[in-house]
Amino acid sequence: MDPKKFGISSVPLKHAPYGPIVPEKLKGANKGKVAVVTGAARGIGRAISENLANSGANLAIIDLLPDPLQETKAICEKYGVTVKTYPCDVTDVERVRTVLKDIEQDLGPIEILVNNAGVSPGRPQWLESFEEFWRIIEINFKSHMLTTWAVLPGMRERKSGVIVNIASRAATVDFPFAIGYNSSKCAVTRATSTLQEELDLDELDIQTYALHPGGVATAMGSAELRPEILKKYPSLLQQTPDFKNLFKDPPELCGAVATYLATGKAKELRGMYIDCRQDLERIQAVGRDKLQQDNLYTLKMDFLEGYKNEP
Repeated sequence: MDPKKFGISSVPLKHAPYGPIVPEKLKGANKGKVAVVTGAARGIGRAISENLANSGANLAIIDLLPDPLQETKAICEKYGVTVKTYPCDVTDVERVRTVLKDIEQDLGPIEILVNNAGVSPGRPQWLESFEEFWRIIEINFKSHMLTTWAVLPGMRERKSGVIVNIASRAATVDFPFAIGYNSSKCAVTRATSTLQEELDLDELDIQTYALHPGGVATAMGSAELRPEILKKYPSLLQQTPDFKNLFKDPPELCGAVATYLATGKAKELRGMYIDCRQDLERIQAVGRDKLQQDNLYTLKMDFLEGYKNEP
C-alpha cells in the first residue's frame, strides 16, 4: 500500500473516542437490546463487544477461537449484561443459521448485528491459490451476507434494526497483495448501500452501515511482508515505514462508533460508508439530502470532464 495514493485531510481526524461516543455518553444507550458480533475474540471485534456491553446491550459473540472468545465474554460481563459465546465458522451456512436461531432462543430477537469477521493474508496472486483467494471472499463477504439474510426477516417483521458491516479503506483504493481483501471490502460496501435502498423503499426503520475501522494495528493489519516478496519487489522497502504509520488508531474508536450507530441516532447516514475517524456530528449536520446530492460517502467512478456515468 503506497501512502501517496491517499489524500490528506485538512480537517483533523479523530484518533480516540470523542464527544457523543465517549463511554460515559454511550452508557445505557442500547440497554436491553440483543446484539450479535462476529469475529469477537480479539482486536476490533472485542472492542466493539465491550462498547456494546457498556451501552447495555446483551451480547452474542461469535468466533472460531474459543479461548479468546471466553476472554471477551469475561470483559463484557463486567458491565452487568448477559453474554453468550458461540464458536462458529462464519462461512458455514447451516451452522450460522443454527447459531442465530439459538441466539434468539437464548437472548431474544436480534436487534443489532455487527459483521466484523475478516482476514487479509497479504499475499500476491502468484503465491495464492484460487481456493485461498476464494476463502477470503467467503470470510469477508459471504459471511456478512449470510448473517444479514438470516436476521433480516425478523428485523423486517419488527420494522427496525441496525446492521453494521466492518468495511475498510481497502474498498476505496487499489494496492497490491490484497485482491481478495480489497474485492470483498468493496463488495461489502456496495451491498450495504444497495440493501439500504431496498429497505428505504419499504419504509422500514432498518439501518445499515459500512464502517471503516481506521488504522488499527491488529495482528492482521500490522503483519510484516514476507522476505521473498520484499526480495522480488525491493521498492516496497521504501513504502514500508510510511505504511506502518497508517496504523495509529485504537480499536476502541471503531468500537465506540459502531455502538453509536447501533443506537439508531445516525439515521441520516444509513447506507453510507463511514470512516470512524471522521466527526459523526459534523457529517450529520450537512444533512442526508446534501450528502446524497453530492454523491458523498458512497463508492463511485469518476471520468474525464465531459463524460458522465450514464445509465
